[in-house]
Amino acid sequence: MIRRQFNRRETAEITQPGYAVSRRKRKNESLQSQAKVRLLVGNYLAEREHFVEAIEQYKQATALDSRNAEAYVRLGDAYLASGNEQYALKAYRQALKMAPQNGDSYLSFSDFLLHTGRFKAARVALKQAIDCKPDCAYYYYRLAWLYFGLGKLAQAEKLLQQAVELAPDDGFYHYKLGEVYFHQCDWASAAAEYEAAIKCSPCNDFYHLRLTSAYIRQQLYDEALAMFQRIVKIAPDNAAYHYLLGEHLERMGKPEQAQAYYDRAGPLDMYDRDYVRRVHQRCGYLPMASGPAPGA
Repeated sequence: MIRRQFNRRETAEITQPGYAVSRRKRKNESLQSQAKVRLLVGNYLAEREHFVEAIEQYKQATALDSRNAEAYVRLGDAYLASGNEQYALKAYRQALKMAPQNGDSYLSFSDFLLHTGRFKAARVALKQAIDCKPDCAYYYYRLAWLYFGLGKLAQAEKLLQQAVELAPDDGFYHYKLGEVYFHQCDWASAAAEYEAAIKCSPCNDFYHLRLTSAYIRQQLYDEALAMFQRIVKIAPDNAAYHYLLGEHLERMGKPEQAQAYYDRAGPLDMYDRDYVRRVHQRCGYLPMASGPAPGA
């Protein structure tokens, strides 16, 4: 009796309008959930550079959910990382087909195009990413940095100004805009952007060092000294910073104070010596002839 009543209820449910649609929906949701799991496993493997295994997971994800644009993008990334450009291109194109309004798909496609040396096509792809999501500061930065690499600083400046407007509290975009100004020899504007970057990230020693070089270019040596002193407090274990502070003090005619920082720096290893050389180049001066030789 109970079994017969169950069958009647089941039959009544099946004959209800929309039952088939509801059943297909539940099945699709189940497949999509399984695809997301495969995607996550693939990401885990790709992060550990197990690209062959990651590719298999991404392929399974696309088989379970053929409209999952992110799975195609990650599949393309994995193919590219493993050196298979032909299959990477197919995966990226499929991602764009599945989600033509997804900016991240165009962003990954632009990475592929840059990797293969197609800079003009990469520029078009990045512009399409911006069209998809015009409020994404990162897309403007990526296009700006492409122009920067091509030596088109005016275009890079304009795009980074837009990125800063969209994300004024992100020090990274201020720093990058400062870099453009620095390469245009506009030291004052560069310093202003580095200062803005520091306000966003007050413990970032790299931003402080960038500001120091802009001060030195403007011959604002007292301001540069204050920055160097702040840098060694932020990163007290960095020998190169102590050496650079000592060098700066010696340039300002304070050899005794300089020697104290030289002593703290100690012998510099090859990486620190190279870092000091690059700071010299950026600041536009030669190392102190009277100072201790790095590594001595």
